[in-house]
Amino acid sequence: MWTERQTIEIFHLLFLRAFGARVDKALFALKGGCNLRLFLKSIRYSEDMDLDIQTMAVGTLRNNVNRLLVEPGFLQGLRVHGIELVKTAQPKQTRTTQRWKLTLRNTESGAAVPTKIEFSRRGLDDEKAVESVDSGIIRTYRLYPVIVQHYTVHAALAQKVSALALRKQVQSRDVFDLKLLMDAGGAERPLPPTAANDLTAAIDNALAVNYDAFAGQVLAYLEPEYQDHYGNRQAWNELQEQVVNGLEALRK
Repeated sequence: MWTERQTIEIFHLLFLRAFGARVDKALFALKGGCNLRLFLKSIRYSEDMDLDIQTMAVGTLRNNVNRLLVEPGFLQGLRVHGIELVKTAQPKQTRTTQRWKLTLRNTESGAAVPTKIEFSRRGLDDEKAVESVDSGIIRTYRLYPVIVQHYTVHAALAQKVSALALRKQVQSRDVFDLKLLMDAGGAERPLPPTAANDLTAAIDNALAVNYDAFAGQVLAYLEPEYQDHYGNRQAWNELQEQVVNGLEALRK
């Protein structure tokens, strides 16, 4: 039986494959936590999925997504994995952001599982790659390969620095994700100017996140075998210090 986190991840993967069959892969790019999870071996599951998209009218994207979500082949693919799509909503459909809220149901446990898919029109960053999702994840769920355009580690780190700096409410997951991106080599080159200008605010916000926020917001989304390791203040303090030192090095 899939966990709630795995149920969401399977849905995201099947959506990406079906969406990529409808829409030119060059027109959109996976970003955020899903990108880190599916391509950079993050141990943090992502509750929602975020993508950048370009050259597509609001109505065209809305129609493509809405038709996909009721397509018999897509729904059958979900059912094969013990998942049903029971509710959809479109709370935001503007020229800058289009968002879908979805409720899944795990057919074995009966649990209702919420997730979101959000498309942003902010333009696509330069450093992208069209690749297959990590093979280990694909094997876990017994899926065919899922090929999608996504942001590379350097672009993802720049985006994460700006996210940490600019969110209205600081998120501990941004600090956690920065550690992964730094370990993966994302900080080996200078940041682009926009992200470099956000470094001071990012450092201040990284220092402001405490263990309780991390435990409440992130710990439950880690793969179970890592929850004990990160379930103490010392592990968080060490990670936080390493991220701040890495950001300081980028500022020099």
